[in-house]
Amino acid sequence: MNLFKSKNRKHFLCFSIVLILAVSIVTLLVSNNKNEPVSETRFMLDTVCTVTLYEWQGDSGKIIDNAFDICSECEKRFSQTISCSDIYKINHSKGNPTNVSPETSALLRRSIEYCRMSGGEFDITIAPVKALWNFNGDNYSIPDTVALEKAASKVDYTKICVDEQTVTLPDGMGIDLGAIAKGYIADRIAEYLVSSGVTSAIIDLGGNIYVIGRRPDGELWRIGIRKPFSDVEADVVEAADSSVVTSGVYQRYFEKDGFLYHHILRSSDGFPCDTGLHSVTVISKSSEQCDALSTMCMLLGYERSLPVLSEYSEISAVFITSDGKLLYYGK
Repeated sequence: MNLFKSKNRKHFLCFSIVLILAVSIVTLLVSNNKNEPVSETRFMLDTVCTVTLYEWQGDSGKIIDNAFDICSECEKRFSQTISCSDIYKINHSKGNPTNVSPETSALLRRSIEYCRMSGGEFDITIAPVKALWNFNGDNYSIPDTVALEKAASKVDYTKICVDEQTVTLPDGMGIDLGAIAKGYIADRIAEYLVSSGVTSAIIDLGGNIYVIGRRPDGELWRIGIRKPFSDVEADVVEAADSSVVTSGVYQRYFEKDGFLYHHILRSSDGFPCDTGLHSVTVISKSSEQCDALSTMCMLLGYERSLPVLSEYSEISAVFITSDGKLLYYGK
């Protein structure tokens, strides 16, 4: 599934696993819970996904299996590469109307609203541009400028037509939900876990974190924010029943001739954005919001992000600038 590609995949995934293990070990040391934590990791959404239960009722194995089933169902609906998915069908419709699930149409409407709020800087029709870039391993490439300009001319979210459960997209355009889908999926899994009697848990979808309840000792969860281009923490945020999602230039990138090329691309010309930020972490009750807004803020920059964030209540953010400064919103 081409939702979330990583240049240094092994490095990034190892860091994610270490983070979860560290949180798990700390919790074990302070927990008086009668249940021992139960955790399972699977490779889905083109990344490492982990669900860890700390306090729950019922069959933990069945609960975790059902949680991953939700993830799998969503992947089959939103993937650009699975031929039976709604997004694949839209992108290959050659301009013809496509019938989609209510879930897909609703997510597309909300995605379009995020695009509107950003003034088009955040644009889910970025797929033709992203297809020209390769941030994986040593096979990176800088697209031909003419090809990139042509692809960028096809980026325009206002041309998506969503009429109830029918979606129409002009031929040659393409939708990419990589900046919102994992957040939506995390919300779905969290809703299921809570409805199943889970009162303390961590969901980690490749670094998109959602914590349910508090730690078994009653304390807030402590989630580390990575210092860009390192394995150390730049800050720690506390949360309960919330999501913590970071978007950063260090997650998928390569360097060539002294320039840093990363995966957060401008809709205007298809090149990596340069807004003086290395990462943005958003904390909210909605992981979908965190996912979309963290990318949007990277594209807008600190000052232009503030009016957008002010539209939401109970939301906070941590910005790390390219010179290492930490700037806060709502904290």
